[in-house]
Amino acid sequence: MRAVYFRELRPYSEDEIRAELAVGINETRAVIDALMDCGIVRYRTGDERDEEELLEADGASAAQRYQFRFVGIVIARSHAIVCYPKYLRSATRPESEMKQVLDVIRKLGQEGKLLDPQEGGTHSDQLALMIRLLWLYDEYGIYSNFEETRVLNGPGVIDWQRTIDMETPVISDGAPIYLDLWTRKTRRDEYDLIMRLHMAILSECSRFLEGSGLSSLLSIGTVELTDENPADIGEAEYLQWLIDRERASQYVTWKQDVLDLMRYYLAEHGADADRGQVMRLGTTSYYHAWEAACKTAFGDLLDYRLLELPLKLSDAWLEDKSKTLLQIIPRPLWKRAQGMDDAGDVDTLIPDTVTFTEVRGRRLFCIYDAKYYSPSRQGRIYGQPGVESITKQFLYQSAYQRFVEEHDFDGVVNTFLVPSEEDNPALVASVSFPGVMSAATGASEKFSDHIDMWALPAHEVFDCYLRGRELDSAIYESLLG
Repeated sequence: MRAVYFRELRPYSEDEIRAELAVGINETRAVIDALMDCGIVRYRTGDERDEEELLEADGASAAQRYQFRFVGIVIARSHAIVCYPKYLRSATRPESEMKQVLDVIRKLGQEGKLLDPQEGGTHSDQLALMIRLLWLYDEYGIYSNFEETRVLNGPGVIDWQRTIDMETPVISDGAPIYLDLWTRKTRRDEYDLIMRLHMAILSECSRFLEGSGLSSLLSIGTVELTDENPADIGEAEYLQWLIDRERASQYVTWKQDVLDLMRYYLAEHGADADRGQVMRLGTTSYYHAWEAACKTAFGDLLDYRLLELPLKLSDAWLEDKSKTLLQIIPRPLWKRAQGMDDAGDVDTLIPDTVTFTEVRGRRLFCIYDAKYYSPSRQGRIYGQPGVESITKQFLYQSAYQRFVEEHDFDGVVNTFLVPSEEDNPALVASVSFPGVMSAATGASEKFSDHIDMWALPAHEVFDCYLRGRELDSAIYESLLG
């Protein structure tokens, strides 16, 4: 099995997919049907309303009807398929970039942000189970239990309490001397069935990934711990019972995770899962990754309480000191026509990232909106945020106008952030809304009458997310200069 690569949302024809898979037309259609069934591939009719998908399809031929709405790894009918993010345009097999993408997907899963609200159909999480088991092994090693034995005059650590309780000392110069000593020794139970099962499953998972050609992409080395298969140890029902019994007395978190994953693995029939199922590790919502990465890279302050912010809080805001920057945004107020009674709270504006920074002596209030778009860089602008995004971005700074003015910020920076495969940030375009939104910003020159759109090096932003750090100051200088 070899891995083939497809770019997210790029339109493909049936012939292009067949050429990549290197199979006949019937097998190609079977693979496409399986991927469409679980929402990984969408058939493009031309009537779509989704702005991003329409823009990515701009210029596609009539035959290019299939779009991969997924980022990650898929195994369908024994074909290993790698779907890479849409902003990676120059490479046809971006292995090095995909290694970082998979690390990001792994972290999103750990944080509970791997959301796929539009998924459906028949698919299996077996691939994710295998990879998770191998990642845990790489971090913690083999699941094992230890036996503690006590031996008279044996090797090991002296068990003084047992020695005092069990042996009679000889008194010499008023001091007790013990001629016989009990010792304590801890050894691993090499016959533990759970440990044997763990080794067998890890070895089976490793062989499967080696055969699919995905081991190097996942940075997972060969794991050959035993020649046994899970079936050699016992029937699946018995092994699941064994795991349940062990789980009831296990309180170490990583061991609990391993036991749960092994049970799911056996329930899904291991590496011998139904060939018709689609195995996958990834998401149809990779925009969550870009939003999360930008929050980390720019040091988002939205969830900070006002008293925790890096500024001296104005007296006028002391009453709201326990509220967050998000909570001080005003809400729309509805009142019913009859009686004019309060109709209750409704949703309000929620910006992606808000932060403060100082550049060349100027204190700036920064509002960033992470847009997982791939705008054009030359000629006619397409692939840019739509009018709804532009309008909301102007409203964000209007919502914070009082806070900005009463805390003596020198200016407001209003910016769209889009991912790029390049190594340096680039100003793509700016947008204004003359005659419509200019009044909303107020008369003060502190407030921006336009929104810049910057393309940022995605590998750098995602590295910030993975390492929990903020962007280098040089990139800040570029955006705010």
